[in-house]
Amino acid sequence: MPSVLSKAASRKASQSRNPGNPLHPVSPEELESWSDGGDSESTLNETLPDDLDEPWPYTFHKGQAVWIRTSGGNWHSGRVSSETTRKGNTRKKEGLFYPVKFDGNLRKYFAPQNGEIKPDTSHIRGLLKKGGWL
Repeated sequence: MPSVLSKAASRKASQSRNPGNPLHPVSPEELESWSDGGDSESTLNETLPDDLDEPWPYTFHKGQAVWIRTSGGNWHSGRVSSETTRKGNTRKKEGLFYPVKFDGNLRKYFAPQNGEIKPDTSHIRGLLKKGGWL
């Protein structure tokens, strides 16, 4: 019979597979300071990405529809879950990691500064279509 890990044991096992970049919970106050008090609409006015893999400093919210790139390089639709947003090292500096549920009940953290999570907008859907993902 397959073993079932608790959420805590699963998180600990996940962190032990990537000990060089553990993720840490972000308090509501820290989250507010990271987003500079803005909302996702204000970040839409920033320069839009020209490429799906391009980092984009976007603020996500619980329940928001998103597109995520898995470690295998595939793009999937998902939704930001109600789990705690976390912080950790991204490609260039410390950044936010958002919890996303996708493909039924899979859940993983994704960072906008790593280019692995994008909002579900017409611009992003256009990039996905251009890349052959839609």
